[in-house]
Amino acid sequence: MGGLGNGRRGGRSPPLMIGALIACVLVLGFNYWVSSSRNLDLQTKLYELEGQVRRGVAERSETEMKRKEDQKEILRQKEQISHLETVDNNTSCVFVFSAHCSRTFPPAPKPYRNSMVTNSQRLHQQPTEVHRKMI
Repeated sequence: MGGLGNGRRGGRSPPLMIGALIACVLVLGFNYWVSSSRNLDLQTKLYELEGQVRRGVAERSETEMKRKEDQKEILRQKEQISHLETVDNNTSCVFVFSAHCSRTFPPAPKPYRNSMVTNSQRLHQQPTEVHRKMI
């Protein structure tokens, strides 16, 4: 019962088939080498970009902290300004009030050293023109 086909019973494959298989293996190996080198380049770029992102995040958080500190400083300075304005307004009211009351002011200092006027006498004198201009 001879088999179908050419009747050859050898274990040998035709040389054309072996050549085609070797060519396929070579093409697949080359493609693998090219894709792995591209993958390595892309991984390197990815690591560089991740580093840049980390530095950017660190700089951003640092900038945010500085901005918050600056805002606190601005708020503190605004509070100081408003406090000084209220103190200034209160003191200006005292000066206006004291200018209209009957309180006496010490006179302007005299250029002479041997003045016979004592401090108690200065307190009871009427304000001079120089004192009124200062108010």
